[in-house]
Amino acid sequence: MGKKVLSQRGFTLLELAVVVSIISILAVFALNRYYKLLVDVERASMTHDIGVMRSAISLQVADYYVRGDMAGLKQLIGSNPMELLAETPVNYLGVVSRSKQADIEPGSWYFDPAAQTLVYLVRNQLYFETALEGRARARFKISPVYSEKLQGGVKTSYLSGLTLQALEPYRWLNPWG
Repeated sequence: MGKKVLSQRGFTLLELAVVVSIISILAVFALNRYYKLLVDVERASMTHDIGVMRSAISLQVADYYVRGDMAGLKQLIGSNPMELLAETPVNYLGVVSRSKQADIEPGSWYFDPAAQTLVYLVRNQLYFETALEGRARARFKISPVYSEKLQGGVKTSYLSGLTLQALEPYRWLNPWG
């Protein structure tokens, strides 16, 4: 009997080009989706941190009211809200002077003691809008909330609480559409 000759055939250049093209197209879609997910993660993380700080402020307000310490409550106005947390976020850099703020990496929180503001530097700037010039950021401050009461026909204003207030309007753009 004769020998069987097995022929081994490799990819042609055309087949290889098609496979590489398909993989490239899939990689582009996957990376685009991954980037959009990163934007969503940053937005959710920032929103979560703000919510946690607002809760901490509310607990402090309640504590000062229960103790009747209105002077202590007033001292929280303009203070660093991160100091009210039992555990600060890993991306909180602490109190940063103006001279060092240019070196801060995006995606970080820091407290500006001169302006008494908490600042978040946005990493995904293409999907964030603010009226602020320069680096994309959001600024927050512990501000007083005043209420009025009518007593003996006279309206008087009193400190009824504190809030973590955004100093300028901002909004996250939807990366999905």
